[in-house]
Amino acid sequence: MRYSNVRMKTLGEQIKTARLQRHLSQSALARQVGCKQSALSMFEGGRSTALSAQVIGKICDTLGLLPPTAAELSAEDETLRNRLQHGERVFCPNPQCPCNLPMTLGNRVILVPKAHHATTGEIHCGWCGEVLERRCPECGAAINPGAFCAQCGSAYLADVPETADPRRVAQSERILAWSEA
Repeated sequence: MRYSNVRMKTLGEQIKTARLQRHLSQSALARQVGCKQSALSMFEGGRSTALSAQVIGKICDTLGLLPPTAAELSAEDETLRNRLQHGERVFCPNPQCPCNLPMTLGNRVILVPKAHHATTGEIHCGWCGEVLERRCPECGAAINPGAFCAQCGSAYLADVPETADPRRVAQSERILAWSEA
């Protein structure tokens, strides 16, 4: 008998699937259970520490899912630590963080996250303290170099200023060119 190489969905992926089946936005679900949309987004993207067990229980009740046990939540936390231990590519989701480099693309400014490989225990940005993103906020794909997801094409950092200080843009372009060399 052959077994397929299908991986089990994480709780965050199960919640996302159930939410989409009910045609609920992250914002609408977050309002119903009393959490922030950004925290729900992080949890759906695989950041198991973004929501408390109490909020996870409310979400599961709202979506008709079986709430996880404490052991299952602990196992997801261990999975996160293992991924970070092996140097998973991450980036800071804070558009104001100096590690995110403003670049000009045509007549608009985009932010290129300075992706790096996280090591054991590194869950927060060393510059601003924000929780690091490990997956595309839109589709959940692994992070690739650059400003846009290779799978869905969405920008990793959507909250971008319309204009940026030209000196910071020029400095960022030099830093990016140097780091890619």
